[in-house]
Amino acid sequence: MQPWVYIVLLGVFAIAYALKLPTRTKEANKEKHSLKETEAALELYVADIERENEEMIKLIGGIKQQSVANQSALQEQLNELKAQLSEQQQKSAYIEARVAAGETGMLQMAYKNEGKLEKPPIIHEEILPEVKPEPINSIKTRYPNLFELNEQGKSIDAIAKLSGLQRGEVQLILQLAKQEESV
Repeated sequence: MQPWVYIVLLGVFAIAYALKLPTRTKEANKEKHSLKETEAALELYVADIERENEEMIKLIGGIKQQSVANQSALQEQLNELKAQLSEQQQKSAYIEARVAAGETGMLQMAYKNEGKLEKPPIIHEEILPEVKPEPINSIKTRYPNLFELNEQGKSIDAIAKLSGLQRGEVQLILQLAKQEESV
């Protein structure tokens, strides 16, 4: 073979190689483009998931705060009801004691009336001091500091703090004093 044939063959080979090379880059570009599209879709998906997670965290935080607020409100109501129950029990015990004292006085008066029918007015004078459970100022004499603070216009909470008593006790003592004054 002659040398020019080698040159032609080499030229044909180079041209064929050159034609094949651009198709390779087109396929590589298509693969890169599809890979970029996939990455973009995944990034959007991850961003959506993160946004939804943040919304869920905010929602759960709000529910938790609302639950804590509800729980504290219920606890306050429970404490108030316990205080009211305690006050009512104390009032009930006080009323029962007064009724028992009144019944005792009535029985004594009936017993004395049976024995001494000729002197009923004297019996009434002897019975009346026994029927009264306590003098009018008895509560005020027991708790002079409490009534002094009340007369100064202090609130029930302030009186409770200063006297070392519970708020319900202070209210009960003040109410009992009002009842004694009205009797």
